[in-house]
Amino acid sequence: MRVLLVDERVEQRTALAEDLVKQGMEVSTAQDVRGARDAVIEQAPDIVVLDVDLEDLGGFGLLSSIVNDSDVPVIVLTERGEEPLRLLGFELGADDYVVKPCSSLELASRMRTVLRRIDGRRRPPGAVVSGDLVLDVEARAAQRGGEPIALTAKEFDLLAYLIAHQGQVLDRQRILRDVWRSTPDWQDPSTVTEHVRRLRHHVEADPARPTRILTVRGKGYRWTG
Repeated sequence: MRVLLVDERVEQRTALAEDLVKQGMEVSTAQDVRGARDAVIEQAPDIVVLDVDLEDLGGFGLLSSIVNDSDVPVIVLTERGEEPLRLLGFELGADDYVVKPCSSLELASRMRTVLRRIDGRRRPPGAVVSGDLVLDVEARAAQRGGEPIALTAKEFDLLAYLIAHQGQVLDRQRILRDVWRSTPDWQDPSTVTEHVRRLRHHVEADPARPTRILTVRGKGYRWTG
């Protein structure tokens, strides 16, 4: 999850960012309106955590700007929990409103809840989902982290097959039979090896150190999600 944290107070911003990183999130920060607007465009975060307690209520103006100019969900973070301000936040398009103090665990839980809700609205009927990957089987289209990934027809078939058999060790002969409708007598199993190599470049953070398509030495491949 890529998080943009907006807070003008350095110590609070740094402490919260460190806590979220410890929970496995990618966190970038901004301290003012201009920096936040640039970061939304340049970094394409999955979600924005916006402390609206900026000078002259500038945080609410920034909230309105983000909501109007992008589809990035926003969680408002503030020390002020008065009902008129909460209503203002929701009317401007906030996806959640969190009053400080709150733990980073609670905030992370709220972020995941918001993203599940958003993904549910975006997800096509009958979609296959594994982590940040969404496969639209009917359209034969794939997304990773909300961004389309360009797969060949056979790469798409292989990815869908691996996901459908998550956790299972699949040898190259079986994959060749089920995905290519072929056998080693007609087609070299190295075809599978090459397609796995190419597919890793689409779905792995570091293709040289895969964490999703694992090689089980002497056995085959296993999809871990």
